[in-house]
Amino acid sequence: METELLDLFRSLASISEEETSLLAQGRRGEIDGLVQAKSRLVGAVDHEVARLDRTNPGWRDALDPETRSELGELAARLREICAANGAALKRQIDLSNDMMAEIAADARRRRGTGSGAYGASGGLAFAGTAVPISVNASF
Repeated sequence: METELLDLFRSLASISEEETSLLAQGRRGEIDGLVQAKSRLVGAVDHEVARLDRTNPGWRDALDPETRSELGELAARLREICAANGAALKRQIDLSNDMMAEIAADARRRRGTGSGAYGASGGLAFAGTAVPISVNASF
């Protein structure tokens, strides 16, 4: 029973390390499969812990010292990996936000600070407000 949980923790740590490595290298396009696998593993860990709690409520206390130690080490490793992963994701999000802000600023510079429209008589009226910019964030 604990062996399956240990295997799940090892797999989760390995996939999370690989994802963090790819993010650090800027290879965001390669992490889709890892994200899906990681989500499945997290669900499997939750399921296994719930199953153990349901079938044997005292399973944590019944662990042998070696297994308890290994689970603790894996949990600590996962915490470190998740912190690094979160930092890498935050850097990617900040970089994307900075790029989008620069694109918007460049578009405003090129277009000017106001917007104009032709009236029925052919005159050009300026509203003086910034041109709205739409960003397709579906990539």
